[in-house]
Amino acid sequence: MSIPAPYQIGQVSPDGMWMWDGQRWIPVQRPGQPVVRRSRGWVWWLAGGCLLLLVVAVGLGIWGATALVHNLQAGNFSCLPSNFPKYPGATVTRDYTYVGTGVAPGDARECQETLDSGSDVAAVTNFYVSQLNSGDWKITSNDTATGQIRFQRVSRPQTVGTVQLLGRGQQTIIEIKLDS
Repeated sequence: MSIPAPYQIGQVSPDGMWMWDGQRWIPVQRPGQPVVRRSRGWVWWLAGGCLLLLVVAVGLGIWGATALVHNLQAGNFSCLPSNFPKYPGATVTRDYTYVGTGVAPGDARECQETLDSGSDVAAVTNFYVSQLNSGDWKITSNDTATGQIRFQRVSRPQTVGTVQLLGRGQQTIIEIKLDS
């Protein structure tokens, strides 16, 4: 003996909104009544927003990296004191600071900076001879045969250094060493 099913296939619910398909109730679509579908527009808005954030982040990253490289090449993060003469247009190619045991006796730190200039040795020499004989700096010796200028700081005579100029055709390599 079998138990009759409580509903017949195709039976409509009392409110007229559902129909029994033999296993479950499904919504009834009436003629002329639009089918209501959930909008998936939020997915596209979310994807677009994520893409926009990615583009902005990449753009800011490129801008920041470019600014950092430009500042490094311009010597804005130099280990040299801010009033130390900087040859106009020279590009920083190396900047090292040594602190502690690797420095000369009596010094706390050593700064080494190498610059590359598009000017000839004579122009760069004239610049450093004039600039290191003014303000807080004075030349202690100038060996034109080797291209080495020795200097010291007037306000702190323990701060001494050298500027070594190496000619490469129309270019000059400027090696600065400062002990302080």
